[in-house]
Amino acid sequence: MSFFYIGVFGMLGVYCRYFSGFLINKIFSSPFPMSTFLINVSGSFLIGFFYVLSVEKLHISHELRLGIMVGFLGGFTTFSSYTLEAVKLLEEGKLMYAFSYLFLSPFVGVILTFLGIIIARKLIILN
Repeated sequence: MSFFYIGVFGMLGVYCRYFSGFLINKIFSSPFPMSTFLINVSGSFLIGFFYVLSVEKLHISHELRLGIMVGFLGGFTTFSSYTLEAVKLLEEGKLMYAFSYLFLSPFVGVILTFLGIIIARKLIILN
C-alpha cells in the first residue's frame, strides 16, 4: 500500500511543483532561481510541520505518512533542479547569485523545517 500512496501523492506533488513554479516565475523576474528556491524552502517547512502533526497529534498511518512526505513533498521539492540552476549560474559568471542561492537554499530550508516543527507543536498544545 505504501507504493500506491507514494505514487499517487508523488504525482500530485509533481503537478503542484510545476504549477507553483509557473506562478512564481510569473510574479518574479530575476536571474535568481526564485521558483525553485521558494518551492524548496516551503517544502522544508511543510515536511517539518507535517511530521509533527502526523506523528505527535494525528497519528497518521506509516503508509499515508510515506505517501505525503516521500511522495508529495519529494515530488514537490526539487533538489536536482537546485543543483543544476546553481551550476548554470556559476557557468554564466553570476557568482553572487550562485553562492547566495547555494547558501540560502539549505540554510533557509533547515530553519523553515524547524519552524514547521515548532508551529505544529504549538498548535498541538492549543488543542
